[in-house]
This record gives sequence, structure tokens and C-alpha cells, in this order.
Amino acid sequence: MKSRFPVGYVVQIDGVDITLNLLDMHRGQLASHAYGVSIVTEVGSLLALDAGSRVLVMKVLSQTFAEPKEAHRLGVGSSTHQSEPLRHVCGIVVGRLLKTDGQIQFLSDSLTTPPLGAEAFPMTEAELAAVLGSQANGASTIVLGDDLRGGGQLCIGLEDLIARHVAVLGSSGQGKSCFTAAVMQQVVRLPGSRIVVFDINGEYEDAFKLADLPEGAVKVTRFGGTTEEAFRIPYYALGRYGLQRLLIPSEKTQRPALAFALENLGYIKWFPRDGGAGLSTDNQAFLFDDCRPGGAAEAMQRISALRGRQAPAAAAWPHMAALASLIAESHSLTTGTRGIERNAFNYSNVSPLITRVHRFIDDPMFTDVVDVSGGAGSANGLNWAAESTALVERIFGEKEVSWRVHVVDLRRVSHDLTPFVLGSLLELYAFELFKRGQESKIPTLLVLEEAHHYLRPIGSGGDSSENSLAYERLAKEGRKFGLALWLSTQRPSEISPTVLSQCNNWVSFRLTSEKDLSAVQAASEWADRREVKRIAGLARQTAIVFGGSISMPTLIRTRDANPRPRSEDGAFDKWASPKENDVAVAEAIRPAGGLAVDEMNAA
Repeated sequence: MKSRFPVGYVVQIDGVDITLNLLDMHRGQLASHAYGVSIVTEVGSLLALDAGSRVLVMKVLSQTFAEPKEAHRLGVGSSTHQSEPLRHVCGIVVGRLLKTDGQIQFLSDSLTTPPLGAEAFPMTEAELAAVLGSQANGASTIVLGDDLRGGGQLCIGLEDLIARHVAVLGSSGQGKSCFTAAVMQQVVRLPGSRIVVFDINGEYEDAFKLADLPEGAVKVTRFGGTTEEAFRIPYYALGRYGLQRLLIPSEKTQRPALAFALENLGYIKWFPRDGGAGLSTDNQAFLFDDCRPGGAAEAMQRISALRGRQAPAAAAWPHMAALASLIAESHSLTTGTRGIERNAFNYSNVSPLITRVHRFIDDPMFTDVVDVSGGAGSANGLNWAAESTALVERIFGEKEVSWRVHVVDLRRVSHDLTPFVLGSLLELYAFELFKRGQESKIPTLLVLEEAHHYLRPIGSGGDSSENSLAYERLAKEGRKFGLALWLSTQRPSEISPTVLSQCNNWVSFRLTSEKDLSAVQAASEWADRREVKRIAGLARQTAIVFGGSISMPTLIRTRDANPRPRSEDGAFDKWASPKENDVAVAEAIRPAGGLAVDEMNAA
């Protein structure tokens, strides 16, 4: 401290709030010293407090004018009132500086207080670097951005950043996608990286066109479409868990009927001409989904054979419509006064589920990304577990993969289907992840763009809580199985509070909705009320970073991705430029040796 002049001294301690008197020579916002120039009075700037054997770090929160009073310690000011009011700087202690083996280290500590009269000094570049973590120079150090108050870069180790999930928040156009791409461009350069990006708007492929990446480091899968590279999910690959998540059956009657249908789907075949299903040995359909009066006895024989495990396995998965036939017949067939019949009351209990099956089959937006026609499958024999594992490995990768980042282009998945399709994928992934066990964990970073579209409950009451179990389990327990989540969203208030509360580090761009700000305040234990209020006034590409791995809430200017994702605003300025064909027409009608129409009008 000997090479610096103090800028003020402590005059009041009220709990965690510290008040400084600024000395006359430092009434401006900057203080010069042997190590350079430091910000003194700007909100968010940092000062060092000389507390004897300790050096405390104080963050400036506010500034005030105060009526002049007597001097508070010997040699400062005079005992008479001054003509000008004193300048007060108020803040809190956020930690202390230690020197170990010649290196300055920052230890977060908000409980320590300085003594009255402790002098405040501007911080050097090395001290600021220690607070912001920019001294870190390991291979896995990630630069988040440039600090706007203390100076320097905000850096953090990769494991500290993502190990317990990251939430990136902000309104549209504030810089979320560009920030996410800038961080992922650093991560993907690590040889062992494994990133899966759920790219809702199809904008991230360009961001990974990096010249220094080896061939095959970037894999792209496009859901839907008619091109050869288009991928459609076989409906049976979603497995029991994924299809239950897709069809959201009620607990009492629909879930048992759906469970029966899923269990026996591999023993029947579909007859498109009849519009029904039969056993693998049948030559015509006997099982239907419309509660028709005739053929109940023949249908009961097939259902009984399935229940008695007497039906032989089919050679291929049937059309998805076969699910509706199994659901209907398994629940509506009863023995009445006239023998075997289809009971209309029982059928009415499962008819909403049958309607949902047909609604998906008849929806061209759904069939564009999900193949409902059935098929031979990916394994020998019809095996749910094998199909599910194959789909998980197709999207999230096997134990060893040649790629470093897998961009899953989901732009063709309509937003109203996103909660069902992606929710089913996450349900399936959660099951496979937990089945794999902690001893076989595969560290994976899952980037969920526009997460508010699908990390939210579907339905109401008890059904909504049941339907949100998959992604909530991923958020709560996925860390132990090697999964790190990176959530990016415009509307944190629409995401499950359980998922948000599991995020350890937060990067918040501008949010203006009071509901969204309240969700941030409620979900994060590190969200200081005063910092949350400032989120609504942030400039574009500016964010507040806070969380369990961040020394203190820090205002940063985020780095620009290079190359950028396809998330730029529309080029509306081009409306003012003449179109090429308009110029060509004007040239064509120009008289020989004369003036064009615009030129004549101007004359």
C-alpha cells in the first residue's frame, strides 16, 4: 500500500454496509497511483481497505453527499466545519486478498468488517486480476468477458463454470446466443470436449466453422425435411418412457392401458387396408380403436393371447396407430349379459388418449420429425431397450465419439410440439443416463437453447408435476452422472423453478419483465436484490455474472463470437437502398443522350 495514496477512510459500519469519506484530492471518479489509474467512485468499482494484517476488498454500491462534520481521525481534515459537504461512498466487503508464494489470491468473504478509520486505496491491476480470476491461465480457463468496473477479464475454470449447471438469461436480441457461441468456441477447442447443442432456431452451425478444428469435430443432425441427411425419430425408439411423456396419460385408467399397449406392441402387426391391428400370425385385422359392435369375441381372443404371453413376436414394429387399437381393446372389452362385448363406458375413459395418438399421427408437423410408419428397428428382434439406447447414442453419443460438438438442428420442430418431442428425448436420456450409473459416467455438456419452450410443465395439477420429472431429475441429479446443463432462455419465469434453482452460475442480460426478475431473485441464492434491479437497465451485450463459482457479482461486456451464430437482427436499413431491378429499369428507360426520369424531376 505504500506506493499508493489513500482515497478515503471508513467512517461508519452498519452491519455489512460500509461508508467512506472521500478525501478532497479524490473527488473525481479516478485515482492515479504508481500502478496506473483505478476507478474510485463509480458504482460497481472496487477499493482495497487496509485493515491491519488484512487487505479487504470493498465493492462500491452508492454515493452520497453528507453534511460536513468534525474530523474523524487525527490528521484528516480539521475540527471545524467545511464549506462543502463531504462525499460519501457506500459499499460492502466482498472478500480479502492474500499473498501466497508471491501470488495474490482472492478469498470471498462477506462477513469480515474493517475497523473505523481504515484507509481505502485504489486497486492495482494485479489485485483486480486476482478478484476477477483473470490470473488463471490453465488450459481449461474460460474467458467470459471484460469487466466494466474494475478492469481486466472475468475468467473461470471450465469445471467451476459448468459442473453444476449454468443459466443464461436475457430478452431477445441482448446477446445470449452470441455469448453462448463465444464460450462454446473456447470449449470446443479442448481436445476432449463433448457438447450437444439443442439448436431450436438452427443458428449455431455457422458458429462452429472454425479453421483450427480437426475434420469431423463438428457433427450436425437436422430433424425433419425431405433431404437425404434429414433425420426423423422412429416413434418406437422413444421407448416406453419417451412415449409416456409424449402421450401424457392420466394415472387411473389411461396409464395402465398405455402400459399394456407398449408392452405388447412387438407382438402385433398393422393392416392399413382394414385400419386395425392383429397378431403377427393373423391375415387380417381384429383389433380396432373405434369401439365397434361386431367382432368382440375375436378381439378378446387376441387380447387374451397377449396377456397370456402366447402370441409370437412380430418381425417389424407396427404403425403407431396400432397403439390406439391396443389401448382401446385392452380397456373396453368385457363380458356382459350377451357375452363378450366392447363396453362404451370403459371406452370413454381411454378415448382422450386414443385421440391424442391420432392427433400426432395426423399432424404433418409431427410426422415431419417423427417416423410413425414403423419398421424393422435397429436391433435383432424388437427390443425397447435396444431401440432407446440406439437413439440416445445417435443424439448424445456413444462412449467414444469422433466429434467434439453435436449440433442438433431443431428448426423444423414446431414450437407447440417442442415440449412433447424434446421432452420425450430428455425423458429417454434421463432413463439411459441413470441406468448407465455413476461408475460409467460420460462427461457431457448439454446446451439447451430457448429452454422455456420445453423445460416447463405440461398439463395442470398433479399431471403437470408428473410430466416434468425427467428434466427436473436431470437438473437435480445429472451432475453426479457427468451431465452439465447450459440453459439459455428469454423467459425464466416459464421454466420449472426446480430446474432454475439447480443452476449454480448465472449470466443475466437485460430482462424487463417483473415476473422474470422475480423468478431470478427466487431461484438464485446468490442474486443480490440490488444487482437484480440493475438487470432491467443493462445495455446490449452487457451482462451481470453471479453464482457459486463467481467471486462476486460482476458486470461484464461479453465477448463477440467469431464466427457469429445466425442470430442477427434484420437488415432493415437496406429498405432505403434502391433495388437492383429498379436501377436496371431506370437505366433502360433513360432516353438516348437525355436525362433519366428522376434527374428530370430533380431539374
